[in-house]
Order: sequence, then C-alpha cells, then structure tokens
Amino acid sequence: MGRRNNGEGTVYRDHRRGGWIAAKKIDGRMRQVSAPTKAGAVERLRSLEAETAYTVDQPGMNLAQLLETWSERVLAGRLYSPATVESYRWALDLLTVELGQVPLAQLDVDKIEASFDRLTLREHRPLGRRSLKLVRSVLSQVLDYAQRRRLIAGNPCIHAELPPQASRPRGRVALDLNQVRTLWRALEPEPYGGMFRLQMVTGLRPAEVAGLCWDSVDLERGLLVVRRSVRLRHGVPYLADGLKTASSFRTIALPAAALAVLEELHAEPAAGLCFRSSSGGPIDPANARRALARITVMAGLPRLSPNELRHTAASVLIDQGVPVELVADLLGHTNLRMLAEHYRHRLRPAADAAVRFDALLEIGALR
Repeated sequence: MGRRNNGEGTVYRDHRRGGWIAAKKIDGRMRQVSAPTKAGAVERLRSLEAETAYTVDQPGMNLAQLLETWSERVLAGRLYSPATVESYRWALDLLTVELGQVPLAQLDVDKIEASFDRLTLREHRPLGRRSLKLVRSVLSQVLDYAQRRRLIAGNPCIHAELPPQASRPRGRVALDLNQVRTLWRALEPEPYGGMFRLQMVTGLRPAEVAGLCWDSVDLERGLLVVRRSVRLRHGVPYLADGLKTASSFRTIALPAAALAVLEELHAEPAAGLCFRSSSGGPIDPANARRALARITVMAGLPRLSPNELRHTAASVLIDQGVPVELVADLLGHTNLRMLAEHYRHRLRPAADAAVRFDALLEIGALR
C-alpha cells in the first residue's frame, strides 16, 4: 500500500497493543479505528466515514418511518437466525404502534418510558421485564443508526428505565429423577403426553419437538435428525425448514423410552408432523405451555414450562455422570458455558459432594 494522499487520513502501527490504527478528521473532529491488519484498519475507517457522511434530509421523519428504514437497510442484512429476526420484527411492530407517529425531533426519554409503562400495564398480554428489555434493545439500535446519520442529536433510549412493576422472569426449574418418573406416569393419558415425554429424554427445544416430522425419524436404526422447527408468524404457528442456530442441526441416538413413544405414534397412519394439533397443523406453543403447567400442578410437581423439560434432561444426565461435552452435543450447544450457566441445575444437596472426602482421605480408617 503506497503513500496516502492528503485528505485520506493516516495509518500507523499500534506498538503498545499491536495491530494498526487508522485516523482521519471526519465531520470536524478526529476519528480513529483499530484493526489487526493495516488493510483492515483502512477498511474500517472507510466504513466509518461512509456511515457519518450518509445523511437523510427528512426533518419531519417520524419513528415509524425510521423503524421501517432500519428494518430494510440493517435488519434484513444481518446474519441472524430466523427466530431472532422474528423476535426483532415483533419488537418493531410494538414500537410502531406505541411510538410510530412521534416525530424524531420530539422523541425523548419520557415518551419512551411512558410507552414501556403502557406495555407493562395493558390488559391483553402485558409485557414482562425480559420482553421489555428486548424492545428497549431494538429501539436503542434503531436510534443509534439514526444518530450516526445525523437524524437525531442523541439516543434518548440509553437513558430509559424499565417500569419497576414489570414482572421479572421466575427462576428456571428442573425436575430430579424421582420427579421425572412421576411426570412420566402423569403424561400417559394426555394428548401432548408423547411430545413432552420425548422432549424430556432427548432435551429437544419446544420448537424442535413440535417441528419433528416422520422423514426425520429412523425407527429401525433408532435415530432422530433435528432439522425443522415450529415458529410463529403474527401469532400463528407454522413449520419452518430451519433451527435456532447452525449447531442445532444434529442427529440424536434415541433411548428406548423415546423409541417406545415414537413407535406407539407410528402405529397410526404416519406422515408429516409427528405431533399435531387437533386441527392437524403444528401445535401452538401457548397451548403446549398451558397443558404442561396444568399437568405438572395436578401431579403435585413444580409448575413447568416446555423449555424446562430441556433443562430437566440436561440436569438429570449430568447428575447421573454423563460427560458435560456429550450433554452439550445432545442439546445442540457449541460451547459448555451456556450449558453450565443456564441448563445445569443442582438436583441434590451440596453437602452430598462433601461426604466424598471421607473416602478420599480414608477418614473412617482413622476413627
């Protein structure tokens, strides 16, 4: 790369931290970026300059127009999973209804927080803290985009607080082995019982087990291929050829209990979905949640959600000595941190681990 001309900025090696730094005066102030390589630093500087130079002269632009622009120019180009894109579009729809008609010049912290209050207090499906965090995150990204293009002077969303009355998510629950046996028996007469049983022994995600089709099941070899899922589009479930992440595509060797569940279903005319709603289509996740909550409470167990059957599978397997790496593969995780932090639940008292020192130190022999 030859000598740079006047106005192109400067590129120099960062001897203190390694890599390269590119710097240039943009919009009246010096800006700099860093990258591992010289070419990378130049490219990042060009990208920054292009972002800063892009200006839309629309003084009357409202938030709805900005949300649509961001969706078309930014969200459509990001390599998100289909489920993530769906959740972002859900948040964009909410923001359009709540704040869409507000001119960007009039959007402030008070208006944003008032919209969060309304979403928390509405009668039909009020939002909890977790959902509001997603909505705030999406709005903040959109307003960052607007600020870089000088459509607004600052991002008021970064100062917006969530309503204190917003419900917080309860801690995840996992059943121990005895509770698993109790739930297994309670599922016998239930319409969704087979689906829940399969999920409990394979760790499938709710969307994965609901999207399981017979062409993904090999009963003779005892294998199951995870390749589809059920998603929601405007609140309506549909079967999608895709999963949450690339690592979610996997093949599972079925235990005898899972084979028995599928063989019983296969005795009926088998085609398409393994588990269907009463109308013959994909099972609505909301109906599955209500069904499992009712079953667990009636069985005298902690109130469970379908996703907590996945937590249960991971926790029981690890508690029984199955290597964490194998459990991570079963669940479709690329690393062990997610499994350790979110899916492994303590199923026995911590004191049980301490008594093992008796054998290690041969305490009994010293008495």
